Amino acid sequence: MLVLDRRVAVVPIDPADTKRGAICISEAGVVASMVALLEQTWHSAVPLGADRSKDARTGLSTSEQELLTLLASGLTDEVAGRLGISARSVRRQMSGLMERLDASSRFEAGLKAARRGWLR
Repeated sequence: MLVLDRRVAVVPIDPADTKRGAICISEAGVVASMVALLEQTWHSAVPLGADRSKDARTGLSTSEQELLTLLASGLTDEVAGRLGISARSVRRQMSGLMERLDASSRFEAGLKAARRGWLR
């Protein structure tokens, strides 16, 4: 799907056979729905090649667990290099963790993560 200026969406006629062509949609309601779908998908996306396995006890991925451990030891967003991901990905993961913990600051997130037993 392509979305242009939130006014036009281009989608394949048949996603299984893109050779059949695409349709261009400019109806505001349909485009708005497609934009919402695209944004939801974007926000829930993980970096290509990221570890998607979750710890059965905590529900944390390996990279989330590593991030919490490094941040708990006092390191900043610059831990990205140690995790092999971008600083933007670190901020996105931390934002997701804070939301799951219902925390308004990283300090509060650290306290709540510790209370839940998420820190090693």
